[in-house]
Amino acid sequence: MKNLLFISWDGPQTSYMEGLFMPIFHEIAKREAIRFHVIQFTWADEKKIQETRKVAERLGIKYTAFPILRKPIASIGSLVTAKTSGRKLKKYIQENQIDILMPRSTFPAMMVNSMIQTKKLPFRGFRGKGFRGKLIFDADGLPIEERVDFAGLKKGSFQYQLFKSAETQMLQNADAVITRSQKAIEVHLKTIGENFRNKFSVVLNGRDASRFKFDPEMGKKIRKELSIKDEFLFVYAGSLGPQYCFPEMLAIFENHQKTNKSKFLILTGNLEFAEQNIPEHLKSDILLKKVKSEEVPAYLNVAQIGFALRKPTFSMQGVAPIKLGEYLLCGLPVIASKGIGDTETILENFKDCYLYDHKKESRDNISEIMEFIKKTNFADQSKSSEKAATYFSLEAAAESYISAISKIQE
Repeated sequence: MKNLLFISWDGPQTSYMEGLFMPIFHEIAKREAIRFHVIQFTWADEKKIQETRKVAERLGIKYTAFPILRKPIASIGSLVTAKTSGRKLKKYIQENQIDILMPRSTFPAMMVNSMIQTKKLPFRGFRGKGFRGKLIFDADGLPIEERVDFAGLKKGSFQYQLFKSAETQMLQNADAVITRSQKAIEVHLKTIGENFRNKFSVVLNGRDASRFKFDPEMGKKIRKELSIKDEFLFVYAGSLGPQYCFPEMLAIFENHQKTNKSKFLILTGNLEFAEQNIPEHLKSDILLKKVKSEEVPAYLNVAQIGFALRKPTFSMQGVAPIKLGEYLLCGLPVIASKGIGDTETILENFKDCYLYDHKKESRDNISEIMEFIKKTNFADQSKSSEKAATYFSLEAAAESYISAISKIQE
């Protein structure tokens, strides 16, 4: 039995750990002799941490939460936490006989790097002294560039150089690297060189296909609960903010509403953002709900079309939108953005999807979307759901991780 330690860095609003990673790890453990450990650095409150811990216990994962400092300001506190957490990690690695270390994204990479640097030894020497196992870097998407695109990080700034140096060091030292898109691999290879290509793998974001599935009976119950009769229903599930194209979604919905009875269901934890950005004349036909993650599939089964729009900035080449898989597993036709990870390649296999071209005029996209909706075969949802399992199920995700892990054993 191998012990694998996954190290993440998450804010209190995210549910990736319990909703995405832990179910995938549980699925992997069914097939491989791997015991999963998770250390989550977070500034979530104790209630949120306990909820995550319960999920971990149910799935047979050993979970530990460590706090992220937020003083004197968040950015400084984060850097201090990253630079001073090496001792905690070393102790955990030794006490739990960790064989495989998997830091996810920038700050966990900095932590592992700091363990190396404090020993003042080359990486292989560090392993010989304190860690004899293997290192898999979950590079995530392109998180540093995402900070540039959406969080005001300036290229060339001290902070940017610090993050980029940590990421580059980890990309070079890891035995294997996982990303969420082939495009992300090409970007990273431009930084560290083509000779590292063989260590890279793309892994999938999987959902439980026994929960996320086409289920019209479940949809009927929720329609009754929401007092929706024969209206055409758009749905969006996920975070809201500048990068999620809320104005574009509203414009499509409003245009459709001019000639069709329709409503728009928004499932999000960012209710305040939605309330502040919905025009007054649309509020009566937009349904805002914050639901538990296990309730999302039922609400998706109410709708006819799902929105998976996102601004196609440079960093978005590296992402794999989780909501896209959720929609398709539920058999929903999707309006998705071009230029997001490997979305275009995947959606070539799904005919009832529209790719929104952000380089075109909005009115041109909207006109095409209205035609797309007219031609969409909503009776085909069951077949779409079955096909989606090939790309978005937990089983498919587990297989992609197992394939990546096998590279450290070659």
